[in-house]
Amino acid sequence: MKAIRIKFFQGTASFKEPLWNGTLLPTRPLPPYSTVIGMIHTLCQWEELHRIKLSLTCTNEHLGSPQSTFNKGYIGGVTFGTINDEAKARWSTIVEGAFDDYIGFTSRLYITELLVDRCYTLHICVEDENEFNQIFKAFNYPPVYPSLGRWEDSIRIDDVKIVEVKEELTHGKLNCYTWLPVKDNSVERIGSVWKIPTYYKIVRDKRRFEYIKCYLGERGALASYRLDEDNEQLILI
Repeated sequence: MKAIRIKFFQGTASFKEPLWNGTLLPTRPLPPYSTVIGMIHTLCQWEELHRIKLSLTCTNEHLGSPQSTFNKGYIGGVTFGTINDEAKARWSTIVEGAFDDYIGFTSRLYITELLVDRCYTLHICVEDENEFNQIFKAFNYPPVYPSLGRWEDSIRIDDVKIVEVKEELTHGKLNCYTWLPVKDNSVERIGSVWKIPTYYKIVRDKRRFEYIKCYLGERGALASYRLDEDNEQLILI
């Protein structure tokens, strides 16, 4: 099986959780699959969905704790029909809505968790030769500055290589950090199960994601994985 292997570095990133309490914006410990898929589509300038097989591993010696940064942002989005003294006292910013109403916002301070200085290895497999060539070209000659997650969290692409991946699975200890799909890892584990988004479709103008239940695979954990020609570990989803 042929794959494109990309090694890249990212200085800062925040992969926010869908639920947060308004004062702390937590980050997932690793990029979700949907974010990586979005980056690939952006670099390839695909406007339609392309389903691909991919594996992302973090090759840092330690994940480390997220760093924190203070930010000023807005909360609210509450709609109301008329602007009165109560609305003015409650919302520092009021804008016109789309249905002859108004929307109120107020500013607040919050903390964002940031992942710093991460090294990643990404494997991408596709059966279509044209898509394969598009991806290889996109990472060698990006049409836009590549980023993963937020637009400001750019990446530095260090190496792009076509490699052969062994079809048979190997069972052993991980030498990296990655998401471990629950369905492919039958070993009983103690710890959190993460719902990681992958692909989505638009339903009633909203994104409806597909999810994979995963463990956080740490260095030394037992797992089933494949090896490429340079004995780099990968877990394709």
